[in-house]
Amino acid sequence: MNGAPHLDELLPKIAEGDVAAFETLYDLYSSNAYALLLRMLGDPDDAREVLQETFLQIWNRASMFDRSRGSEIAWLLSIARSRAIDRLRSRKTRSTRENEAGREVSIRTSDVERPESLDNAILSEEKKAVRAALEELPEAQRIALELAYFDGLSQTEIAERLAQPLGTIKTRMQLGMKKLRARLGNTLDR
Repeated sequence: MNGAPHLDELLPKIAEGDVAAFETLYDLYSSNAYALLLRMLGDPDDAREVLQETFLQIWNRASMFDRSRGSEIAWLLSIARSRAIDRLRSRKTRSTRENEAGREVSIRTSDVERPESLDNAILSEEKKAVRAALEELPEAQRIALELAYFDGLSQTEIAERLAQPLGTIKTRMQLGMKKLRARLGNTLDR
């Protein structure tokens, strides 16, 4: 073979679990994918994280590549683009959740006129209580909830990221939320 290997040579090997082929693929095409992700996301940290997710998906799904549907590089970049769109959507969802949570706290605290310093103290105590309650959860439940609420991932995305069945993730989240509600019920009902 003359020159650098092409994706059409690498993807079948990757589908068979060839780590060297995967490393070659990464070396050849990660900079192209990163440039696309950085342009779409505008944040180097997000771009690096989504790049990692992209190549993980390629490793897990190399056997799904269908040459009749397009070129190999187009397939690779379409995965990167799709993951970037997911990240943009999760940002929007997270922002919406944060805004709604802020409105809910605002509604609860506006029922009684209090000086701003008292409001800040109460919010600070509520944040501490939430952090403490999260730390008390079993690690698997805490991680699932943090990925959902702080990273904006759906349950399906969490299952994929953690390589766990969707039903397991749903159960962990339900149990974790139940424990949080029991622990924080009085704290947040002021």
